Amino acid sequence: MAVKYKITNPYESVSHLLGADENHYKTNLHTHSTYSDANFTMVEMIESFYDYDFDILAFAEHGVHGKEWDKEPTLVNLYKFQNLWHGKRAHINSEQYKAILDGTYKTKEGRRTKKRGLLSIPGAIEANMLTLVKNHVNGYFTDDSLEGIYGKENNFEAPIKRIEETGGLSHINHPTDWLQAVKYPDCATKKENVDFFADILRRYKSCLGIEVLNMYDKPNFCDRILWDSLLKTLIPEGERSVWGFGNSDAHRVHEADTAFMDFILPEATRENVRTAMEKGTFFPVARYAKYELGEDFVGEGAYPSVTEITVDETAQTITITGESCNAIEWIADGKVIFSTTAEADGKITSTIDLLSFTDNISCYIRAQLKGTGGICMTQPFTLDDGDIKRFAQPIPEKKKLSKKEQLKENFLNTRLGVVVYRMILGK
Repeated sequence: MAVKYKITNPYESVSHLLGADENHYKTNLHTHSTYSDANFTMVEMIESFYDYDFDILAFAEHGVHGKEWDKEPTLVNLYKFQNLWHGKRAHINSEQYKAILDGTYKTKEGRRTKKRGLLSIPGAIEANMLTLVKNHVNGYFTDDSLEGIYGKENNFEAPIKRIEETGGLSHINHPTDWLQAVKYPDCATKKENVDFFADILRRYKSCLGIEVLNMYDKPNFCDRILWDSLLKTLIPEGERSVWGFGNSDAHRVHEADTAFMDFILPEATRENVRTAMEKGTFFPVARYAKYELGEDFVGEGAYPSVTEITVDETAQTITITGESCNAIEWIADGKVIFSTTAEADGKITSTIDLLSFTDNISCYIRAQLKGTGGICMTQPFTLDDGDIKRFAQPIPEKKKLSKKEQLKENFLNTRLGVVVYRMILGK
């Protein structure tokens, strides 16, 4: 029987917006200041993002629930003395806030080229405030019930569950940093690790996905590999996809432009941002990507962007047009299966004939655009040939721990347990 894919295009609802610059919104949803563990004040961080021509910004700080920027954030106990080594704290006043929102604000650098303002997204937080193993979760459009909560080592579920209960959204931050990718580079394909995250994503639909690009892409350079592993696992089950997020996670002003997202919106409103997060109508972008761009690559200048997507189910093709790029690559099951290249950055159109790659495709395909300015990634297009469930893997049963095993796990999920495990046992 001839193969024919039903193609699910995550960008279908915004395809008519892609061609106009004004519908592309440079966005960062993971930012820090001296109200948590950063080295620069909230004022300095806002001004840096403003000068880097960002359109949308959220402060998701460790254990600090984000407020409107002209309101003093809560000073949680953990950070009461941070100013002794990280410097003063400061937030903007109402007049400055209004000017930032409408685009009339003037910084000392004066580098902003956009006329429109910078939209704030309050109600964000980075949960698990004090964990040694970086099992961090970002919550959005949530309440302050996780504010000041230290968190439990290796526990992603508790904050994700709480965020869902408040009606919020979440994503898992830099997951292969938690998996110690530098020490264990195969961590992103190990079944036990993939099963662990798949189980969480399966049970909490409000957890939209994972960060696949974060800052300099150093301890988390296997995040895209884990993303592909999760897509192969979850999409065939027919319940959900997994969105890839890109954030700078900036703690210093010069880190603002390292990784971010290109949101496609009809207008910059908080409601539209939430809808885009839920539907996946955005593109993760980065200046650094170790596997894809090379160990020493640093993107500068105009970054690649998608300006047109055409899905033709009759012809069984997907066509992407990009700007400021010299290559468009198509990835299925974690491998590049087709590419279109040019000698220099510019406008490129790439069409993949899906029927030419049926041996390489299981249930999805995604694309990435490369240029001297960095990398831009699409969300996955689900491909169902009518028998997608044959790719589904058995869902592992939860192992019932003995009393001794439960005691051991409880200990290893404490601060002391982590110290013993990593320092004394060398793990």
